Amino acid sequence: MVVLFASVAQALITTSPLRFSRTRTITMENFGFDFAEDQSKNTPIEVLGERRLKTEFIASYKPTATVLEGTPYPLFQEVQSKKLLSKTTEAGLLGALDDLGLSLSDIEKLLPVIEKSGLLKFVAKNLPLVVILTGYLLVEPAPVLIPALGAALKVPPSVYAVAALGSAGIESLIVLTDSSDLAPLGFILVPVALLAAILAGLPLAIDAVSRLPPPAAAE
Repeated sequence: MVVLFASVAQALITTSPLRFSRTRTITMENFGFDFAEDQSKNTPIEVLGERRLKTEFIASYKPTATVLEGTPYPLFQEVQSKKLLSKTTEAGLLGALDDLGLSLSDIEKLLPVIEKSGLLKFVAKNLPLVVILTGYLLVEPAPVLIPALGAALKVPPSVYAVAALGSAGIESLIVLTDSSDLAPLGFILVPVALLAAILAGLPLAIDAVSRLPPPAAAE
């Protein structure tokens, strides 16, 4: 009797069409709750789903955008198309640096220091990110920055020293007097004092670089 019951049960399971059916659960961002918002109504269709996000939304951006997939920033092409080398010569930037005492041999002395600091290894490991940052932070604004920097380097460092001390003094006065009316001026004086201090100390930095031993002696 038991054997007969087992045989009938096995036959029913084998011939039942229910074994081919499978409950399909669709998971959504609202987790299927009726009271939750429908993401298809308040979210662009391009960002719904990982596949659509990568193939449609990200692909719709500029090829040189800072995304993981896409064409890298054309660094050398942009330097050439923007004629940055010509703009550097026209702005007198190299001449201004030479007047401050910086030569190509001094720049060569920095190579061992850069190598020992591990900066070259970091650049090698993060080359795509470095290229993107260099392109958007330096190359893109370079047509405006190069003439401005060339003109700034022609100003005597003593002028920047006075500007840095003056800005720092006024900023300290604003902080000590707790003057709310001059608070916006205080925010402006901080970067002004910092930039003036950097330009004022540039000759000292160049002099320190010139005192470095040559690369052969450093080895």
